[in-house]
Formats: sequence, structure tokens, C-alpha cells
Amino acid sequence: MIFAIETEERTLMAFLTEAEAVAYCESLDVEAAVWLFWNDRGDPLEPRFSVPNKRGLFVVRNGVYSLVSAGPDHHAILDEAIDEVLTFVGPAPFNSAEGVRAHIRRARVE
Repeated sequence: MIFAIETEERTLMAFLTEAEAVAYCESLDVEAAVWLFWNDRGDPLEPRFSVPNKRGLFVVRNGVYSLVSAGPDHHAILDEAIDEVLTFVGPAPFNSAEGVRAHIRRARVE
């Protein structure tokens, strides 16, 4: 499970896999910090670009990234960041703050 918050609309989305999250979250927006990511346990993830985004005078191309464990103080753990979320998008239990928090607690115990 990968959690992603779209920071402008303050929407949390739940993705079953990293591949789904990366396919959905455009790398230009990721580089601009429009998207922040967390793993199944609510620990911060950050993008690692293997192919950088390209911005030219007439051409803009998305790069390629993967998600890796974030360095210290990169961004808050999900349990804290969730307080700023306005909308939850995903199947139950990921459609509410309580459901996401319960999932994180279970994942940390396992």
C-alpha cells in the first residue's frame, strides 16, 4: 500500500502498489512537491529520479522515478500529515482518517 497526498487540494489517495502510485502521480508534479508519499506503515517516502524531468523552450517531458525511504525530516509521518487532509479517495477503510490510522496501526504491529 502506498499513500499519497496531493498537497494543493489536500486529498489523500491510497494505491495498492508503488507502480500504481507512480503511474498516477505525474513526475513533473512530484518534483514540484505537489505529491507527498508514505508506505504501508505511514513512513515518509521520497522520489528518486532515474530519468530527470525535461523542461525546454518548446518541450516538457516527464521523467521516471521510484519511491524510496525518505531522509530524516523530509516530511511528516502520515499519522501527523493526515490532520491536514480534506478529502480521502480510496476504498474502505482508506476513505477516512480513522480508517487510514487504523490501517497504519495494524501495519506497524505486523
